[in-house]
Amino acid sequence: MDGLQDLGGMQGFGPMPAHEDERPFHASWEPVSYAVALLAAEKGLWTFDAGRHAIERMPARQYLGMSYFERVLAGMTTLAIESGAVTREDLEARAGGAIPVAAPMGAGEAARRDHPGFEIGARVRVRDHHTSGHTRAPRYIQGREGTVLRVAPKARFPGEAGHRQEAFHEPTYHVRFQATDLWGDAEPGASVVVDVYQSYLVPVR
Repeated sequence: MDGLQDLGGMQGFGPMPAHEDERPFHASWEPVSYAVALLAAEKGLWTFDAGRHAIERMPARQYLGMSYFERVLAGMTTLAIESGAVTREDLEARAGGAIPVAAPMGAGEAARRDHPGFEIGARVRVRDHHTSGHTRAPRYIQGREGTVLRVAPKARFPGEAGHRQEAFHEPTYHVRFQATDLWGDAEPGASVVVDVYQSYLVPVR
């Protein structure tokens, strides 16, 4: 979906700050959020696609004010409420106050089950579609042309998997884009390779 989480290529945020602390966790509760996510996945309450979309659906102000693991926890909380495993009222009673949850889920997107596929070397264009549902097509490559470098193993289509629908398994493609086709001030000769699901691609005639 078009949201603040899709920051790739956006201007105005300045350079990335230096990160010298390589510890994976910085608070005692942070690894617990991952452990709960794994347990929720075993119970069918959580998938990576649904979790990503739950995080995407958070209001921009809330998203910006959270750390990575706070977003993970809020995403899991949202999915637990939506699945009926727990009520928001019960969680807020236990927490002693309001808890952050994502906005309601919108419609998903069906995979192209009749897609003919591509060969290595094919010229392709990423569909320029701005959906309110879950997508793994970064905004900065939408509408842009590139070249298929490699066909990768099949994976569940995010537009269905992120909405708890039975998901079609389709290949993804490593597509190379010229950097100057993505950003006006890019270094000439530089390129970017993005893993793109088949349903997001159309042939360049």
